[in-house]
Amino acid sequence: MRRNVVLDLVSLVGVGITASVVLALLPGVARHAGLDPVGIALLAAAPFAANVLGLFANRLGPRTPRGMSLFRASGALLLVVMVFLPIPVVMAALATGYWLSLAFSNPLQQRMWGAMYPAADRGRLIGFVSTGKAAAAGMALLIGGILADRIGGMVVLAFAGGIGALCAMAASRLQVPLDPNAPRFSAHESWSAFRRRPALRQVAAAQAFYGAGLIAAGPLYALVQVDRLTLSMAEIGVIGILGAVATTLSCVAWGSMADRRGSVSVMRIGAALGLVSILLYAVAPSVIFLWLAAVIVGVANAATDMGLASVISEQVPQEERGAAVAGLNALTGARGMFAPFVAAIVVQAGILSLTQALLLCAATTGIGTLLYLRLTPSGAPRPWRALVPSIPGMGGVDRGLQRARAMVVGVAANL
Repeated sequence: MRRNVVLDLVSLVGVGITASVVLALLPGVARHAGLDPVGIALLAAAPFAANVLGLFANRLGPRTPRGMSLFRASGALLLVVMVFLPIPVVMAALATGYWLSLAFSNPLQQRMWGAMYPAADRGRLIGFVSTGKAAAAGMALLIGGILADRIGGMVVLAFAGGIGALCAMAASRLQVPLDPNAPRFSAHESWSAFRRRPALRQVAAAQAFYGAGLIAAGPLYALVQVDRLTLSMAEIGVIGILGAVATTLSCVAWGSMADRRGSVSVMRIGAALGLVSILLYAVAPSVIFLWLAAVIVGVANAATDMGLASVISEQVPQEERGAAVAGLNALTGARGMFAPFVAAIVVQAGILSLTQALLLCAATTGIGTLLYLRLTPSGAPRPWRALVPSIPGMGGVDRGLQRARAMVVGVAANL
């Protein structure tokens, strides 16, 4: 198990390096190059488009640790290709290819965690390897942000891709008791495996709103950084570093808390923190507010990542885990494909100001936070009145919220 932990850690270090520069540096690089908000939204939507296609991961994705390493290495090398083809449409296509390599390998990663790590320590061990991933992301942003102002952001992406490809090969040495000839799930079967888990559907309904607000705000963050506050690439890198450090320091704590108190408790706290981070960006008059927002969202991301990994382990049998993860990713991916464009279009068209659009994103995330607060540790929903027992006359509001929730869960269940 120790050998597997080390190899798993090295593999995830590569993911942390590549994903951090694509998420934190690529939008800023593109904005400095003159890409408009809708173009930045296209980059922001790429990982979610990949998640939708990840519904086919159990048919087309890797089946063994060696296959996972090849998928991830190939995706990382697409970042190297990007430096030779700095064309916006091509950049978006290559970024989507990178995210596809992760989306197709993620269900196998979840199955491997379930098989490699004992249940009593699974949250702590996943938290440990996730800490290494976050630490690598922070170092990549620290070094990459400095180098981007000197040698160019695209060159930094290429270096990150090369390192990520090398790290990905560590996964090929993992020893995991998985049957490579296990039945493959179709897209329909993956979706059915997700739908059969009521607790997972409840979490997905909350995550649909919570994540939609954060995702929609993503392209707007680049506008705050570059247009409102005129930050350099190094300063943008510092914001990413702070978020990565916060994630690094909190992953193990959230994983241990998930082991002790359950996944829902962890995700509730993370959702509340994510909401605060958007509000800070909406009103930020200086970079100090962005530093604080980065720390808060870093802690929030660690909480939601650890919580989701834990709820999958708690609610889904090992043999269905890969299929259910693909179904969940497809639902969240469909949400993420459209959310960035909504926010970017209303700002570019002048319908809303930048601040107003961020507040709208915060309102959407707030709905998801309420849905998380309503969940019990078992994943079953509590009555809305339980959230505000001291407010009289809540009957009409209670019925309205019940209907709204029923619509959301019904759509998620019947897509």
